[in-house]
Amino acid sequence: LDVDLSGRMLVETFSDRQPPIYHRVDLEKKMIGLIKNSAPWIDPARMRPMNVISFKTRDGHKLDAYLTLPAGASKQNPPPLVVLAHGGPWVRDTWGFDGEVQFLANRGYAVLQPNYRGSQGYDWQFPEEDRYAFVKMHEDVTDAAKAVAASGYVDPKRMAIMGGSFGGYLALSGVTREPDLYRCAVTIAGVFDWERVMNADKFYQYESNSYAYLKRKLGDPAKQREKFAAMSPIHLVNQAHVPVFVSHGTDDYVAEVSESKRLISELNKYKVPNEVLLVRGEGHGMGHLTNQVELYSRIEA
Repeated sequence: LDVDLSGRMLVETFSDRQPPIYHRVDLEKKMIGLIKNSAPWIDPARMRPMNVISFKTRDGHKLDAYLTLPAGASKQNPPPLVVLAHGGPWVRDTWGFDGEVQFLANRGYAVLQPNYRGSQGYDWQFPEEDRYAFVKMHEDVTDAAKAVAASGYVDPKRMAIMGGSFGGYLALSGVTREPDLYRCAVTIAGVFDWERVMNADKFYQYESNSYAYLKRKLGDPAKQREKFAAMSPIHLVNQAHVPVFVSHGTDDYVAEVSESKRLISELNKYKVPNEVLLVRGEGHGMGHLTNQVELYSRIEA
């Protein structure tokens, strides 16, 4: 096609309260037109702003987090807090519209999204080995939660921790390593035993480089049992004494459902209150709308 597209472009606009809207812009004709609002059912006036805050880690580094407060929140009326830990761990939370955050804020919760070490954009502050320092990542999340709790903008006696995938690992780490900090935890498609993960990968070591990579970065579980026990909160379940909600898809090929099944067994063994949602036909997270509705209805309850 011989078409001159100079001066024409696609523009995406968004904010913390507005999902992306796409426009066509023609500079020659000085025209702009709507292509598509990705979520026209969202009313920005009913959404809550996402604030950027900073916190210091216990080893002196400065990291960022996002804090969304529900309507009516103030130091005179501090709301309960949900610490929402992102997965990865080598991704990051960003400023912008987040449906999960808005859902929780709409129900009256403040939401904290900490970017811990290993999150994209912060590697320059840390040595390479900290990209695989999972316990330190948990400590960063703890430091962020305690900093916000001390600010007076949330109720420090009503805090929960929630996350999916690696965020699920951080959620269980939170209520096992900090048994007096949180009132409950939610794990979605989490990983809790790194020795078990590596042993599963070892079976496929001649077909995939995953085992060799993890062995180089995390170490050898056969020779470093104490290290792997320390970084795996499945061994610390006896220290938890608050309710834990466990969700997983049975067809998850990223984090095997056996991780959550073992967690459920350990929670029952130590009489830790728990609720369970295992869904057949789902993978890493909930992809079907009916299952998403059930998951978040159960989380809210």
